Amino acid sequence: MAVITKLNKPGYHFIFCIMITGFFCNTGLAQDAKTQNNTVEPVNIEITTHLGDQQSFVEHDVISFFISLDKAAYLYGFYQDASGHVFQLMPGKAQPEHYFQPGFYIPFPPQDSTFQFVVQAPFGKEQLWMFASEQGRLEFKGKDTGQGIKQLELNYQELTDYIRAASRQQFGRASLLIHTRSR
Repeated sequence: MAVITKLNKPGYHFIFCIMITGFFCNTGLAQDAKTQNNTVEPVNIEITTHLGDQQSFVEHDVISFFISLDKAAYLYGFYQDASGHVFQLMPGKAQPEHYFQPGFYIPFPPQDSTFQFVVQAPFGKEQLWMFASEQGRLEFKGKDTGQGIKQLELNYQELTDYIRAASRQQFGRASLLIHTRSR
């Protein structure tokens, strides 16, 4: 009750109105800043193989991956073998074009490619990682393996952080774990 009495005095009502207006303006600015930081549109990516849900392969199998996305975007593809080495596959010699439209499965490697995924030692858990972005010219440090494929010294989290930071409008990621073994 004492606060209401003070507000009725000249000057306090004006100060109270300024404080309330300032509060709502600051809240609005904070929400605008939050909205601007969250303008990255998610891109949904799905990865499967020619065997569908079966993700176990034996020595000398040739694996074909199929990728789909729900929005047009640039795709970046990486493969981690069973020994932990990470390779950049897309864009690269096997798939130089890496901008894709949504709505259909993209074969990887392409059917006309000379590159093939052939299961060979070391065997174990291996992963294919796909990232989507509106950025088409991201570069990753690494060394050429001689086959037009770059071996990187980055792990999944470092790749995710780098691509997400570079992506101002779109970002998506997906991974597929497969198991390989000898015959």
